[in-house]
Amino acid sequence: MNYSVPYFCQYSVILKKLSFFDLHTMKHFGFLALLWLSLNGVFANNLQIGTPILSLNNELVFTISWDNSWHTTSAPNNWDAVYLFIKYRDCASSNMWSHVQLSTSASDHSVQAPLLIDTYKLSDGKGVIIRRSSAGSGSIAGDTVKLKITNPAVGSSYDFQVFGIEMVYVPTGSFYLGDGVSSNYLKDGSTSSTPLLATSDAALTKGTAVGNINALTPSSISGNIPAAFPIGYDSIYVMKYEVSQAQYAAFLNTLSSDQATARYNSSGYSNRTNIGGSWPNYTTLYPHRAMGYLSWQDLAAFLDWSALRPMTETEFEKICRGSNYPTGGEYAWGTAYVRDADVISNDGTTAETNTNIPPAGYGIANYNGDSIQGPLRGGFAASPSTNRMQAGATYYGVMEMSGNMGEFAVNLYEGLTFTGLNGDGVLSNTPSPGNANTSGWPSQAGLNDGIAVRGGDSSLSSTYLRVSDRAQTDVSTIDTRYYHRGGRGIR
Repeated sequence: MNYSVPYFCQYSVILKKLSFFDLHTMKHFGFLALLWLSLNGVFANNLQIGTPILSLNNELVFTISWDNSWHTTSAPNNWDAVYLFIKYRDCASSNMWSHVQLSTSASDHSVQAPLLIDTYKLSDGKGVIIRRSSAGSGSIAGDTVKLKITNPAVGSSYDFQVFGIEMVYVPTGSFYLGDGVSSNYLKDGSTSSTPLLATSDAALTKGTAVGNINALTPSSISGNIPAAFPIGYDSIYVMKYEVSQAQYAAFLNTLSSDQATARYNSSGYSNRTNIGGSWPNYTTLYPHRAMGYLSWQDLAAFLDWSALRPMTETEFEKICRGSNYPTGGEYAWGTAYVRDADVISNDGTTAETNTNIPPAGYGIANYNGDSIQGPLRGGFAASPSTNRMQAGATYYGVMEMSGNMGEFAVNLYEGLTFTGLNGDGVLSNTPSPGNANTSGWPSQAGLNDGIAVRGGDSSLSSTYLRVSDRAQTDVSTIDTRYYHRGGRGIR
C-alpha cells in the first residue's frame, strides 16, 4: 500500500478561493519495493502515488506508477491491479479521518492508457480498482488518475490521503476443495478422500452423497453452505501480500485516539514486528515486513476501514490452487515439497530476501520457528529470475499463503452466515471503539464466532502450511494477539 498525505491544515487553502489543494507525498512511509508473480516471472512492483490535486469540480487528480504490471489471456487468465481509496479530515476539526465517498459511475473517473477503471464493486463508492485494459506487461510510469468525489463537497478546507493496495484478480471458475491428505480436509460426500469440485456459486448440501460437501471431521462443517456464502467460485480481487507493518501503522494514524488504542498492542511488539511512537504518529522500523500480532478484531478493523472484507477458508483454497486438481499434501505453489527460508540476506531492509534456494520441485516458505522467529518481507523469496515454486507463489501469483503469517479466514463451522459484504470505511465508536461493524461479519468481541486460521505460519511445522490443512478450523478467541498471526483482505 502506498499513500499520499497533505501538508498540515494551516498550509491548505480553501477551495472557494483557489481551485486546488497543494498536497505532498510522505516519502518516509512510501512503500513498497515488493515482488510479484506473473505468468512469465516475478518482478518488483514499486507502487508510487504522486501529489494529489483537488479541482473545483471535486476531482482528485494524481499520478500512479508501478513496475511490471501484467494482464494475461492464457492460464491463469488474470492480472494485477491497484485498489485505491481515500480518507479526508476537516481542517477545523480533530485528527480523525473519514472515508471519502466516490462516484459510482465509471465515466466520472479516468485513467491514462494502458489502464482502465474496473467497474468491479464500484457501486458502493468506497474505492476504485485500476488495472491494465488488455493483455500485456510492462511498467506503468506516471499515468494520471482522476477520481470524482461525491462527499465531502467543495466548500470547506480538507486534508486528503490517497491509499493504494496491490491486488490480484482471481477469475470466476470451478475449483477443487480438499487434497485427501491434510488435517481435517474437505471432500466430496462419502467417507472417501475424493476432492469436491465446486462448479457454481449455488448452495452446497452437507452430506455423504456424491456432490455433497463433507470433511474428514464432519463436525467441522456445521451444516449446508448457503448460496450467499462466498465459496470461491465467483471472481474476486485479493491482496497480493499480507497486511504490512507500514500499512498497519498508517491505519492506526487515521483513527481517533480511543480507536487507535484499541487496535494497538499495548503489551509491545517483538519477534521482527515493530510499531512504535504514539497516536497519531505511529511508525515502524520495518515497513516492508508482514504485520504480526494481529488478532481477528485487528484484521477485521483494518479491512472494514479500507472497505475490503475477510476471505473464507474455501476461497483460501481457490486462491492457492486455482482450477488445478489437488496434489496430496500440496502447498500454495502446487507441490508437496517445501524448503525452509532460514537463510536471509539484507535482513530488515527493503531488499530482505531468502538465499536458501529450493531444489527443483520444492517451494519456499517461512516456517518452523527456528532461525527466523517472526515475519519476513512481503514477496521475500521473489526475484526476476524465480519461478512460482522458488517465489512461494500461488497459482494466481499471490504471495506467502503458505507460511509467514497465519491468516484469518471465515470458517464453515460458525461462519456460515457470512455473505461477503465489503466494509464501509467506518469503525465503531463508544462504547467499543475501533471494532469492525459491518453487518454479517463474524463476532467482534468475546469468544470465537466463525474464524479459522489457514496457511500455517513462521512458528509451525510444515504440515500446517498445506493448502487443505484445517487443523485450526475453529480458533478459540478473536481478541488474542500472537506474533505469527496476520492476514489479508478481499474485494
